[in-house]
Amino acid sequence: MRNITIFFVFFIMAGLAGTVKGQAPSDTLPEVQLPLRPVEASEYILRLVEKDELWRNDKDSLRISLRRLVDHYHEPFDSVEVWFGKYPFPPVEITPGSIVKQDTLPLKWLNASLFFVDTVALEKEPYIYRETVVMRAVDSLSLPNLKMVPELKEMMDSLVSLIKGTDTIREVFIDRAYLDQKRVKLHELDSGRITPPLLPRGSRKTYRFMPDSLSIVVTEGRRVLFAEPDSPFYIVPSTDMPDSLQQAVKTLLDHTYRRDSTLVYINDNNGYTTPFWLSTGKDDLYRFWVRNANRDSVTVWLGNPSRNNLTLALEDEVIIEHLEKRAADQVALARSRPQISLASVRPLQEIPIYWDYGLTNALSLNQNFLSNWSRGGESSLSGMIDISGRARYTHKENNVQWTNSARIRFGTIGTIEPGFKINNIRTSTDIIEVNSQFNKKLKNKFDFSSVLYFKTQLAKGFRAPNFDDPVSKFLNPGALTIGVGVEYKPNDKTQINFSPLSYRNTFVLDTVNINQTLHGVEKDKRARQEMGGQLLIKNSMKIRDDMTINNAIRLFSSYLNKPQNVDVDWEMSLEKQISYLFSIRLNVHLIYDDDVRFPVLDDAGEPVLLPDGSERKVAKTQLNQFLGLTFSFRL
Repeated sequence: MRNITIFFVFFIMAGLAGTVKGQAPSDTLPEVQLPLRPVEASEYILRLVEKDELWRNDKDSLRISLRRLVDHYHEPFDSVEVWFGKYPFPPVEITPGSIVKQDTLPLKWLNASLFFVDTVALEKEPYIYRETVVMRAVDSLSLPNLKMVPELKEMMDSLVSLIKGTDTIREVFIDRAYLDQKRVKLHELDSGRITPPLLPRGSRKTYRFMPDSLSIVVTEGRRVLFAEPDSPFYIVPSTDMPDSLQQAVKTLLDHTYRRDSTLVYINDNNGYTTPFWLSTGKDDLYRFWVRNANRDSVTVWLGNPSRNNLTLALEDEVIIEHLEKRAADQVALARSRPQISLASVRPLQEIPIYWDYGLTNALSLNQNFLSNWSRGGESSLSGMIDISGRARYTHKENNVQWTNSARIRFGTIGTIEPGFKINNIRTSTDIIEVNSQFNKKLKNKFDFSSVLYFKTQLAKGFRAPNFDDPVSKFLNPGALTIGVGVEYKPNDKTQINFSPLSYRNTFVLDTVNINQTLHGVEKDKRARQEMGGQLLIKNSMKIRDDMTINNAIRLFSSYLNKPQNVDVDWEMSLEKQISYLFSIRLNVHLIYDDDVRFPVLDDAGEPVLLPDGSERKVAKTQLNQFLGLTFSFRL
């Protein structure tokens, strides 16, 4: 083996030495002596263009430009136009016929009936080998008096150890997973039938196996139109092809004639050069400056009325004046006092913008993953989306402002099971709010105000651990509040709205599937109507340049039902800006509704019963808190 390697190294080095010594050319291009004649230059460029191995890309722009240059050198456009003008485009006699195309494809047999078309390069054989080592069992010898002869017993044990041995069973399996990865399609031959078929249903192709079954021949026949032997065409696509070709050549010649142009340079005595293209005719005129020795210039217009024609037109009313030198006392100076006065100016009127809009989107995500955690716990993924929109109408002359806003705040949480599957998806936050407020300025910072507030949710809500029976859903419950009062704005960041005359309607439409008593509506009723007063306070404050806290608290007291028990709806959000789009947000939503009661549980977690056997229920503070990384943008 070592001698063979030394022989090959010597052979290669000898070939390299011969190449260096002989300086054999790498191509068949003729050696060129500069300067070149046009014929030699054309031949040299043509050989470069036609040699494919010299070019990385057949459609390279340099190669295409060189080919066009050689074509124009050999035969200009005028000659091509004359040749096609004399060509008669004779009719072509067409004969219908058939063309048969055959393609031989190699086959790879995996067993006696299973094969695939071997056109995909495989890095390994598509087999899986498994070897099993089996111990050969030897019947034990039982001789009652064997222990009496120790030498015989030792000889028998040695004989048994020699007979005892192992057998290796080798199994071969087809690696179907590897073939599927390579997108190799397997076919099975059974009683002359191939499953799945090699050719698609309805195909005009046929196939047959070669005698050695190592390849298959696919035959395809199609009907074509043969041209007569004297025609330059062998096959024509249709019977009207000669007429279509004649029309296409005429169209292309006309287009080339119109597009063909000649570059002309126009020079003056001062060395200024102006390029000008002569083509089939242009309506536009181009300005050219003609200068004399004194550098006086006159405008001359250049035109191209037709091919190979140039027109020159002098500028109309051309007057050339020359300066002359005079003494200062010979120059008459005219003095005049202009009449100057100030004109009245009408101030610009501001164009009012009545409507302004705003949109805020925020997306928060939290994720927790546990694996083999000895202290227990579950992996979880939670998210929340908060979309707020505003449309505000302002009429400064009438001191009127109408503000409309809507908000959707929806969040879910789910546990991550093995395999990264998310199960037990539950709703964590679900709020739909619509606000409409009309203000009429009264005096300074006080406005007359009328408000409308509607609140519901989007999806079904459940109370753990029962996730089968919903306790709420869209419009179940829903709350509508209408109020009239005054609003006080001490600054741009604070609003205090007091509506002493307010009406609130809490309703549950689907009392069959939703228990209305959970939302403060009496049994056998669908709505709870209340008259009372409402106080709404909103404030936005910057703690730091990148930290903002927003508060909105809504208080409602019913005049007719326990006015001392005030319903509270307070939402606070603290946002720390990290970048232009990302921030950390803490959101706390607290609700206390005296009409919404919760069962009282003892230490064992069982409901506390009243003397009549019913559950004892009291009003409790409802709290919803969320902290997470938020992606937000504003429009």
